[in-house]
Amino acid sequence: MYGINLNGNIVIRHASMRYFDRGERHVNRFCRENVLLMVFDGILRFSEDGRDVEVGAGRYYIQRKNTYHEGKVPSDKPKYLYVHFDADITDTEGSLPLSGDFDTERLMGIMTMLDEVSHNDSAYIEREYLFLKLLLSLRTKRTLSEPLTKAQDYIRKNIKTVSSLDELCQELHYSKNYVIRIFKKELGKTPFQYINAERISLAKYLLETTSRSLSEIAAECGFSDYPYFYKCFLKEERTSPSEWRKRIQTSAGV
Repeated sequence: MYGINLNGNIVIRHASMRYFDRGERHVNRFCRENVLLMVFDGILRFSEDGRDVEVGAGRYYIQRKNTYHEGKVPSDKPKYLYVHFDADITDTEGSLPLSGDFDTERLMGIMTMLDEVSHNDSAYIEREYLFLKLLLSLRTKRTLSEPLTKAQDYIRKNIKTVSSLDELCQELHYSKNYVIRIFKKELGKTPFQYINAERISLAKYLLETTSRSLSEIAAECGFSDYPYFYKCFLKEERTSPSEWRKRIQTSAGV
């Protein structure tokens, strides 16, 4: 898996917080530098060399240098930190993956400080120090709380049948407010959003690796009917299940 080489030269260029207005789109550009995006609210949408990308709250994504970015569709009022920087991309062990989760509450202090020192006359070494600290923090695997991991395990094992927040809370012996709070705090999603995302992830795997019909896949992933599956898939992937399967098969030469 490709990622940022943390053993090589890393040079920060510029960092800033960015808040989108309603209906605003990502800028169209050819970017000659790597760009780290850390979204802490809303959803940022763009395409990278024609491939659709969606970055939700609590997720980071690194746009690779020398790629073309286009805002084909509006984003959902994202708030995020972006950092332009130079670094080598490698597939060696220990590199920082190009995308992943991050703990917003834990890293917001560093993000805010990096934004501040990038807009005043602070020394370059201060910006570099904060950026390197941020990269190392992203590489450190986040430890999720036991209640959340129990909820995730239950959802994955019962992805076809879990149907309500009441069921999840009853099985795990937690209150609704507590379950909602830990999902929002640690994943940036509601339990309902997480369940749907897991179902879509399974659906994508089945679309790519089996010849099952779309209706069969919808049922296997726990969707009540195909129209609802279609609606959820379109919202998550910005394309229909059939078009997604066709695109994957074409790129694989099937």
